[in-house]
Amino acid sequence: MGEAFDRLKNALRKLPGLGLKGSERMALHLVLEGRGEAADIAQAINAALEVVTPCPKCFGLSENGLACRICSDPSRDASMLCVVERAGDIDAVEKSGAWRGRYHVLGGKLSPMRKVGPDNLRLAELAQKVSGGGISEIMLALSNDAEGEATCYYIQERIVGGRDIKLTRIGFGLPSGSQLGFADSGTIRSALDSRKPF
Repeated sequence: MGEAFDRLKNALRKLPGLGLKGSERMALHLVLEGRGEAADIAQAINAALEVVTPCPKCFGLSENGLACRICSDPSRDASMLCVVERAGDIDAVEKSGAWRGRYHVLGGKLSPMRKVGPDNLRLAELAQKVSGGGISEIMLALSNDAEGEATCYYIQERIVGGRDIKLTRIGFGLPSGSQLGFADSGTIRSALDSRKPF
C-alpha cells in the first residue's frame, strides 16, 4: 500500500497476539475508520512511556520510579512473597482477592530451549530478598508447564535451600500447560486457597 502504512502494520505485528492479518486489520481500522481513536491511543502510549517503570521493589508496574501501590501499602504482609513470571500476573492474582502478601516478578521462566537461564531472570534479586531475612512464605505462582516446574525447583534448591521458609506452589484449578494471566479470578482464588508445600 504505502511505506507509512507498512511501517504501522509491521509495528503492530510486534504486539503479542497479533499476526499478519490481525495487524493489517488493525492498521486499516486506525487509519481509515478510527483516526480519533488512533490519536488517543498514541497519546496514551506516549504518556505511559514517560512515567510507567518497573517497581524498584517487586518489578511490577509503577510510575515515576517509585514503589508500586502494593509495595507501598503498609497493610500488605511483607513476610509473604508471591513469585510470578510477568508483571501482568500480579493483576490476575490481585483480582482473586486471596493474596495479602507482596510480589516478586521474575521476568519469565527458565527455558534452555529459548536460551533463558538464571542470569536472564530476576533470580539474584529474589535470592537477595530471601537472604535479607523476614520472609516466612514464598508462594510460587508460575505457569503449570515444564519450564514453570523447572523454575520452581531452581528456586527451591538454589534460593530457599535449607532456610526456614514455607515454600508453596499453586496448582489446583490451573489446567496443565496454562498461563496464569489467562485464568479467571475464581480459578486463581481456588488455586491460591489450595496451595500446597513445594
